[in-house]
Amino acid sequence: MRAFRLPRLRRRCWLAIAGAIFLQWAITLGAWAWLPTGPPVPIAWLGVALGLPTALLLIIGVVIDRRLAKPLVATIRGAEIMAGTNPGHRLELSGSHWLERLPDTLSTLAASIARSRRDLEAAAAAWTTKVEARKTRLETILREIREGVMVCDTEGHIRLYNRTTRDLLSTEPALGLGRRVGEVLNEGPLRHTLDLLTSEGAASDAELVCATASGERLLRCRVARLITEDPDTSGFVMTLQDVSRETRESLRREQALRAAVESLRNPLTSLGAATESLRLAHQHGLQQEVGQFTDIIGEERDKLTERFAHLSRETSSALTANWRLEDVHLGSLVNGIRQAGGPESLPRLQCRADVWLSAEPYLLYQVIEALLMRLRRDLGVTAVALSGREEGSLVYVDMNWSGDVVSADHLDEWLDAGLDDVGGTVTLREVLQRHDTTAWSQPDLSRTGRALLRLPLPGAPEKMESQAVVPPRPEVYDFAMDEDTRPLGTAKETPLRDLDFVVFDCETTGLEPSQGDEIVSIGAVRIHRGQVMHGETFELLANPGRSIPALASSIHGIHEEDVAEAPPVEEVIRRFHAFAGDAVLVGFNIAFDMRFLRLKQRICGVTFANPTLDALLLSIMLHDHTGEHTMESVAARLDVGVGGRHTALGDSLTTAEIFIRLLALLPGESIHTLGDAVAAQERMIEFRRQQRAF
Repeated sequence: MRAFRLPRLRRRCWLAIAGAIFLQWAITLGAWAWLPTGPPVPIAWLGVALGLPTALLLIIGVVIDRRLAKPLVATIRGAEIMAGTNPGHRLELSGSHWLERLPDTLSTLAASIARSRRDLEAAAAAWTTKVEARKTRLETILREIREGVMVCDTEGHIRLYNRTTRDLLSTEPALGLGRRVGEVLNEGPLRHTLDLLTSEGAASDAELVCATASGERLLRCRVARLITEDPDTSGFVMTLQDVSRETRESLRREQALRAAVESLRNPLTSLGAATESLRLAHQHGLQQEVGQFTDIIGEERDKLTERFAHLSRETSSALTANWRLEDVHLGSLVNGIRQAGGPESLPRLQCRADVWLSAEPYLLYQVIEALLMRLRRDLGVTAVALSGREEGSLVYVDMNWSGDVVSADHLDEWLDAGLDDVGGTVTLREVLQRHDTTAWSQPDLSRTGRALLRLPLPGAPEKMESQAVVPPRPEVYDFAMDEDTRPLGTAKETPLRDLDFVVFDCETTGLEPSQGDEIVSIGAVRIHRGQVMHGETFELLANPGRSIPALASSIHGIHEEDVAEAPPVEEVIRRFHAFAGDAVLVGFNIAFDMRFLRLKQRICGVTFANPTLDALLLSIMLHDHTGEHTMESVAARLDVGVGGRHTALGDSLTTAEIFIRLLALLPGESIHTLGDAVAAQERMIEFRRQQRAF
């Protein structure tokens, strides 16, 4: 049914034949109408006069189409492939043709181009050897640095990170070149710190503590600006250190020391009791030596008590001296709590906390989380408004809810409870005392029927007078689930070369998601600035919650025992959604994969509103001279190696290489922007619908 969409040259050829037939019919019928009166001419002669020339013209048209037009179209398409992606491509000509030596000449020219290209590449390689050597040295240095290092441009897009950063942020699927740092770390405190660095007279670098986007870790970050003459290389560099582990280990050591000190209390108590007993014996007229012995015991007790007090003071001083206060953005801290906790354990949080504190971030995180959990569990509070308000050198952290005030007995019980995440050895009261504060509960005098729990905490003096945090630009999504076409927004006019793509593939239990088939594996790879990022891939097995048919296992090699311990499909889809971000999704016959994802959107709580491009449809559009459009045939046509066939990541990597080469050919079809590509793809979808109708 490809006749519905003939290439332009063949369409013009057949239009010319149709015009000639129409003209021949017009002349014949005109001559018939103007015949002079005389003996009537048999009607059969008219049929012969119309039919023979028409048949002759059709035969001529078929011959020209098969021998000239069709081979010429295949030659043009092959020449585009030779010039754009694969100089070694062999022209796909079938049968004899009238092009004589043109195909051979083109092949010879392509070989010459390939030789010239190799010579240019060799020359360029010679000039870039030193650059590559320096790059290798830099990569080696970054790899060996113990701290995480991340380099971003002025807009906050990640341009470089080392292995330690990848390990620190292993739970953040959004980490990748070209992604915004705000998708990996809480953006509020980072933007605030950058604003401080750009102010007049500011220091060259600054420290902050913020949570990761998932809320699983707290990181101490040192940020320094990069200012160069080239705006494309300006930005900022960050070093990252996991504060959570460091604080937890410090607390364990502290508790061991405290336990050792407290162990002296019982011997002192026993000694005091023994002394009193001896005094009583003396009062009852016992021997004189008893009194002397009592005095000795009393003196020793006084000395031991004095030493104990001195040891306690020194211990507290040493621990406080080693305890490092950090400038902490309260909004970032609360955001980490909100994302890490679940609706079963925490009340719903509404946060207005754009203030900075001077505190130990990990312990304060634990205290606020523990108090919120107590409100939910003990009082049944389902919603809390958390705010931070500056009052002089203090910041009042208020937890406000609709309901009764926490009683004094309840609050004492909460404050004396141990923090679970540090083994229950540190109480909430001890943490607040080390911040020179406590917690109290009172009615909210501004609104009836509401109560609040207040924590007065020291503010961060250097940041309390700084400018307000500029909120990040909001992102708008279309949450329509059943529509195939989605608004492209500002991305419509974006050149394809400037877009980020995520190429993905799903392996499944079957072909019908609406009939119960499920995903068993998702693989993906990023494309950034026209380069396939082989170091930024996504590959996860998924437990489908059902059996895997033997036929499906024979294709992709995934069996039920392979996915027995894998996360459920919903969790894998959520993690893939985070990995993809707002990039353009690309697949080979992507409609199949998107059906599985979109049917799971509601239960997963995510929406795939990303624009999509199909490498299969683009191949059919660009290479309409052939009907061979399997992944293997397209890869062979574009000189792409095929590896890991019928594995999610293997097919994704192959599709990515195919897509890169297709992008190089699209300008020849006047396709330059995302909007152009989507429009061309929609035309191909309509064409395929017409094909199926016949």
